[in-house]
Amino acid sequence: MTRRACVLGAGNSAHTVAGLVAALPDWECHVFAPRKDRAQLWRDGIARGGIRVQYGADDDHRLIQGRPVAVSKRPEDVVPGCEVLILCLPAMAYDDHLRAVAPHVDEGAWIGTICAANGFDWCVDEAMAAVGRAPDSYRVFSLQNLPWACRVNDYGVEIDVMGTKPFMEITSRPIGQVEEIGEIMGRLVRVPMPHEPGGFLGFGLSNIAQIIHPCVMHGNFHDWDGETPYREPPLFYEGMSQAIADSMYTVSDEIAALKAELERRVPDLDLSVVRHIFPWCLRAYSKYIDDDSTLRTRFATNRAYVGLTCPMREVEGGFAPDFTSRYVSEDVPYNLLAVKGVAELAGVETPQIDTVLTWAQAAMGREYLVDGEVRGKDLPFTFAPQRFGFRSLSDIPELAR
Repeated sequence: MTRRACVLGAGNSAHTVAGLVAALPDWECHVFAPRKDRAQLWRDGIARGGIRVQYGADDDHRLIQGRPVAVSKRPEDVVPGCEVLILCLPAMAYDDHLRAVAPHVDEGAWIGTICAANGFDWCVDEAMAAVGRAPDSYRVFSLQNLPWACRVNDYGVEIDVMGTKPFMEITSRPIGQVEEIGEIMGRLVRVPMPHEPGGFLGFGLSNIAQIIHPCVMHGNFHDWDGETPYREPPLFYEGMSQAIADSMYTVSDEIAALKAELERRVPDLDLSVVRHIFPWCLRAYSKYIDDDSTLRTRFATNRAYVGLTCPMREVEGGFAPDFTSRYVSEDVPYNLLAVKGVAELAGVETPQIDTVLTWAQAAMGREYLVDGEVRGKDLPFTFAPQRFGFRSLSDIPELAR
């Protein structure tokens, strides 16, 4: 019997997941790509032979090729009949995509994300409730973060995969079915998926991108005058300064303090999935790091990061930082701000996080913090718990006990 999965999205991770799923003989891959002409571009690629997932030297140059059977910008064409929906999207696209597919989700289907974002389960519940679906009529899962780094080489045709992690933690609701979805997702994306305690709250707090990306952008551009172009884009990881590494370390310390306070206040809460960034680097990338002596060198000498530059846009005379990139537009309002929101409910001070957020909201032209509190006018476009009406820790479902 052929099983069916639907990939939501059309970017780097969507290419990878779609190619891997479609290559399996007992799985059928559908793709929901509603933006612009993405669906047609995918169909053009499929006509050229499907998607080639090309791994790098550290993964023996493996090549896996798969051909999705259906790609559409209409959810009714690709969602019905799918037992697993996999969101391969930036967090800012969750709301629109979930609302679009909600009326077409099968009873008991899994809805999950390839990379944990704070509040993912809250977004799913909000979208499904809007079409009259109770939480027990579907299941939710999340991977802790991306199982690999990946970049589209030829749109709809080829994706380069670098830095495959040895495993990727997964959580689910109901938690009693986490082994089932772990086995499914592990097979679909070719990475083992062990269960890790902590639930969706723990996975959101442990999202490492919310530490790395905003801190690197802040460190590189906090003193930019807004006009003078850069002659070339700075290297994002290889060019990391000690000040940036120190900022990341401090933000990670503040998240660790929040973790400790939550575990102190909520009996039996296990947030061991929330790890400090210093040991995380080796846990995720040990085989790629040439110098593991400091946090800075763990990033600067990571072969999986070679050549990656800060997101920039071309301007007259050179380059200017792109504050619309996911490194800011996703990881600030949909990740790091959510951590700040939980910390505020817990009464935990976060001075370095506040520094990064205050700079970022000014760079983006947004308002999330007012006098250091999560109550800015752009709160509806975030995943802070305050957006969902949570006013105390007990309002967060996983902490209600």
